[in-house]
Amino acid sequence: MKSNTVICLKRAALITVWSLLSSCGGGSSSEAPPSPVVTTPPPDPPSGLWINSSSGEGIAAYKGKLTTLVTTERAVAFADGAPTQDSAGSGYSTTYTLEPHTDEYDIVKYDGSTLAIAPSRSACCYILEDTALPAEDAAIAPATPPAEAEIRLFRTAPGSGDGTFLTRIALEDGYRAEGMYLADDMLQVLLSTAWWGAFGPRHIEPGYWESSEVKLQTYDLTDPAQPALRYQWSVEGALVSSRRRADHIYLISRHTPIIEGLVPYPSTEEEIANNETVLEEVTDQDILPAISLNGEAISPLALDDCYRQDPEHPLATERPADPIITTLLTLSANSGEVVEAACVMESVDGVYIGDTFIALSFVEWHNDADTTLIHLLDRDDWSYLGSESISGALYSGGNADFRISEFEGALRLITTRWTGEVEDQFRHVLYTLEPDATDPELSLLASLGDNNETRLGKINEDLYGVRFMGPRAYLVTFERIDPLYIIDLVDPAAPKILGELEVPGFSDLLHEVSDELLLGLGSSENRLPKLELFDISDTAAPVSRSLIEIGTGYEWAYSPAQYNRYAFTYLAGEESDRLTVPYSAAGSKADRYEQVDRIALFEIKDKKNAQRASIAPVGEVTLRPGSVSDDTRVIIDTDALYVVAQSELMSGFWSNPEALQRRPAE
Repeated sequence: MKSNTVICLKRAALITVWSLLSSCGGGSSSEAPPSPVVTTPPPDPPSGLWINSSSGEGIAAYKGKLTTLVTTERAVAFADGAPTQDSAGSGYSTTYTLEPHTDEYDIVKYDGSTLAIAPSRSACCYILEDTALPAEDAAIAPATPPAEAEIRLFRTAPGSGDGTFLTRIALEDGYRAEGMYLADDMLQVLLSTAWWGAFGPRHIEPGYWESSEVKLQTYDLTDPAQPALRYQWSVEGALVSSRRRADHIYLISRHTPIIEGLVPYPSTEEEIANNETVLEEVTDQDILPAISLNGEAISPLALDDCYRQDPEHPLATERPADPIITTLLTLSANSGEVVEAACVMESVDGVYIGDTFIALSFVEWHNDADTTLIHLLDRDDWSYLGSESISGALYSGGNADFRISEFEGALRLITTRWTGEVEDQFRHVLYTLEPDATDPELSLLASLGDNNETRLGKINEDLYGVRFMGPRAYLVTFERIDPLYIIDLVDPAAPKILGELEVPGFSDLLHEVSDELLLGLGSSENRLPKLELFDISDTAAPVSRSLIEIGTGYEWAYSPAQYNRYAFTYLAGEESDRLTVPYSAAGSKADRYEQVDRIALFEIKDKKNAQRASIAPVGEVTLRPGSVSDDTRVIIDTDALYVVAQSELMSGFWSNPEALQRRPAE
């Protein structure tokens, strides 16, 4: 942490001063020299906000935070805010992720021949009414979601547009599938006992993390019709986040130990005294989460190794106590072994996993003075790189995950601060940071938008779509009209606005088609979903080249892809690109109220010529009313089209989307 507001002293070497006095008079005798004088230097200043050393200090620190009375305000939940890449270079689309080389778990996975479908979370707790559809739509209507908790595997045949059911993988009672990874004939399934599983962005009460368990199961799909369970990891706690990069699976969970009689948030002297008594006999094993591999307990963690705050560091602050332990594991997808393990005692509510860094964030809410603590860890070994406090809140969850990114050793992020002023409510600021070369500290390189000369967004405009792509950033703010900003980050220490464009409506999701084209998915001035193609070949003067509203003719419409990137599908091609947008629309039609749920298909034409490029509608897949949700997924494989809605599979051809057929699991 280096900035013009906080100066961190470097580690001083121990200096011993010897004073040797001798006499200089004549004669044969002299006084003996006095004993050397030793000057003890002051203790070394802390070298990082987080520490994790010294035997026995881990359990002392854990007890300490639950036996200290702190009156600062407690963290509260914050709203999800706004979401990257395509499958360029392959013949089929994959999960739309934040970073191009880091996979994210999802309920639908495809590897070009095997399609895995986990139970739809949004359809697990209600039954859709069997609404009649026109005869021409009946064949492609999804059936009521299956009651069984199971993963279904299909073999695809892109040449014929077919999908053949292979087998089921039953889930254990009480567990829900949070998502999967599929690569190298291996299927990893993330299971959780916690409702909705991933509570990461909502650090509220320890009860959310109690009595929960996360499992990671690895199945060998060498013969996908006969999946074989190879490894099963179990971790006590609830799932926060996970990512996969090459052979490594990163698993982050949060655990609240159940200690009888413990008051998790002590607020009186009596509760402090109670906790001191309760914690007298606890051990590491009572606090750390239980972890097992194939049913056998293992101990990759020690409480001394858990990162905790150094109270002497300039960034250290007093916070309300909580008993939560966040666990960080790196697992080998192929061998099942623990590659690295770490744990954190401090508050964490956001996780970003980049090419070399892992960023953990925590928002401190103080009305109009919100701040975000950023902690950086090395992705390979979880070693601590440093922390910094910045103004504003870094929102996360859904498409807001795009507000942070790493590129060539620099961390870039955008925060939003509520000013408390009715006339000017928001302040959006872009920050760039990098770890110090020698000490575990973060250096604040630059900020953009924290003064009126460089502000991002006009007065009272909130932040919507954000996208970091290589040495550029794109962002959209909105109140009445949409300013699109292009920001140069070639030198992270000197970010600058290259250009901006004002158009009606706004974009929630931004996708870089090429160096000269940017695609936005958002809402039009008519409050309908829209796709807009921007020519950014002249970064100083971007131009809108093509705009299409989705759901025209209806009173309202929305697309889950506006806030959930996994519902958006994009496949880059040599001459043109293909994309799909699920949407739901409704309104009065001929004296009756009508609702439609559809998948809209589009192509980006002439993408090599920014001035002529356009968005071309291809057709639509009609679904049963009520079918479009966060869990709607589409896969494009050459000319084949696969749609998963309410956990049911339909397939056919891109060139004839109206004729998709349901593929039963039987």
